[in-house]
Amino acid sequence: MRFIYGEMNILRALEEAEFWKRQESEHTVVIQEVVPDLEEEYVNKLIEYKEIFDSTESRITQYIENIVNNQNISPRIYEDNAQLINLAIKQSQVFINFLSMLLRESDPVMNDPISTTVINHIRRESEYFIGIVSAFLDLLMQDTANKRKNFY
Repeated sequence: MRFIYGEMNILRALEEAEFWKRQESEHTVVIQEVVPDLEEEYVNKLIEYKEIFDSTESRITQYIENIVNNQNISPRIYEDNAQLINLAIKQSQVFINFLSMLLRESDPVMNDPISTTVINHIRRESEYFIGIVSAFLDLLMQDTANKRKNFY
């Protein structure tokens, strides 16, 4: 991902977060399909995560539309968007922790090398999202500080 979008870095970060929330939502379904005998408590948790990811993706989409339709991106808009991106990162970290728990505690997962491989792959993708969007978040915080200084 490139950091050359200037004032629109916020939009690029939101687009990335939107994409990865959709991916994580789909990953909850993939896990259920790859591990059909997954314990009920974990299935219920995956269903809960899917709802959370879908809701966050929807909020991100609204924020993107707001930026696209707004000619002047105020420091407040930057801050609100940075908070939403930070929430998306925290959700992904919690999901990664859950995936790690699945790998350690679920008998059907531990006894199936394919399930283990798929879940490890999904975990690495969420870790990638955290890394790339955290870098954008740092950049956005710098942009916000500069905009605030120039705005007032």
